[in-house]
Amino acid sequence: MSIDSFMQLIAKSGGMSFSNGYDVEFDFANAKAGEDKDAPVRINIDDILKGAIGDINNTSASGAGGPIKLFCDEAQLPNTQAATGQMQGRYLGENQVNYPYAKFYSDLSLTWMCDVNMTPLKFLTTWMHFIFGGGDDDDSPQRLDSSGNLLDALGESVRDVLEINTSMSLGKIKAKGKPLEFNRGIRLNYPEDYCGKLYITKTEKGPRAPNERAPIMYILEDVFPYTIDSVPLSYGTSQVTKVTANFYYAKHTVVYLNEIL
Repeated sequence: MSIDSFMQLIAKSGGMSFSNGYDVEFDFANAKAGEDKDAPVRINIDDILKGAIGDINNTSASGAGGPIKLFCDEAQLPNTQAATGQMQGRYLGENQVNYPYAKFYSDLSLTWMCDVNMTPLKFLTTWMHFIFGGGDDDDSPQRLDSSGNLLDALGESVRDVLEINTSMSLGKIKAKGKPLEFNRGIRLNYPEDYCGKLYITKTEKGPRAPNERAPIMYILEDVFPYTIDSVPLSYGTSQVTKVTANFYYAKHTVVYLNEIL
């Protein structure tokens, strides 16, 4: 094959794919909690995130979901793996033969750059704590407003602290932040209350926008974080703070879009 033919083949397919074009978006709007009209209304992860950082489903630049979508620094397209068994003696003289009997999905990791408010870390920490927040004891992170008022899980004030002003110095924050009860009970919430959906879309440049083409999208269902990696901090050269989390999910759906611009 000549170089001209090779270049024509690339151009015919719309060019080569580059790894720095992708879109990551979480969806908690379709939480299943409270679907049964006769069952008591339960708080789900969408309610908790709104109280902690805002409406995560608003992914505009000014919305609370903007940093979660736009600051995702590293992502992965999920894999698919087959569990296999072995069969022997099918034919005379034949060795072991592998055959698939189940389909399962492994975990994946996402990395975010953090803004000054540490929004991605707050998002992950709030989500992780809510998974284990099903008991009577509140195990969620403490949250203060700009006036020093302690807020509950839904972002509502539970008591006023008059001695703390809007300046909120480091010393006053240390004085305000008290450890939770050491012997507090920890119980799990229901999976339908803390699981969400994750959309990972591979995007490519187009004539009108840098992410105009979307050849493939993965819809991950029943997603939840199981690990939040430690965030390294050190004196020296200034670097953007990053946080990485690992997620499990039940299954995924693949959507194809064959478009050549």
